[in-house]
Amino acid sequence: MNSITKIKKIIITIALIVTIPLIILSIIGQKKIHIKSELTINKNTDDVWEVMGKQFGDVHLWSSNFKNSKPAGDKIFEGIDYSQRITLTDRGETIQVLDNFDSANYKLTYHISKGLPEIAKTAVGISSLKPIQNNQTMVVLEFNMESKNIIGYLLSPIIKLKLRKSAGEIAEELKHYIENGSAHSRNEENK
Repeated sequence: MNSITKIKKIIITIALIVTIPLIILSIIGQKKIHIKSELTINKNTDDVWEVMGKQFGDVHLWSSNFKNSKPAGDKIFEGIDYSQRITLTDRGETIQVLDNFDSANYKLTYHISKGLPEIAKTAVGISSLKPIQNNQTMVVLEFNMESKNIIGYLLSPIIKLKLRKSAGEIAEELKHYIENGSAHSRNEENK
């Protein structure tokens, strides 16, 4: 065997050693991201549920993440006349479909059915309220995303940081809107 043939075999072996795990990771590799944000709002739970639950379709009124939003879909759950919201973001149109809407326990769950980022397999949001006192409510906002393919897997740490920042902004804007009756200044700047 001459030295060029040996070099070719070494290069092919190295390429296989690097490539095969990446291919396997891209096929089976998925990373789950979980973000949780908690905040106390100085309003009673029914007032907070009015905005977070019953006005689910009007999220653009208080969140700068959404340029516009509107209710859509048939009535499925007691306490709300629609089952999804259509939103407009910087990335385009998205649709969030309600999976659970429980007014008695102040909890809703939804998934994004249209407008997922290319690197996301699924995305689910969970919002729940817990009364603390007559005029205080604990709000828990959770977001779960499952990334797909090698790029999604590798970018998961960056995505998690961005989602955490976004969750913090959403919580801050929600608190401001409910306690003050007007949108946060960031929301006005985004429109």
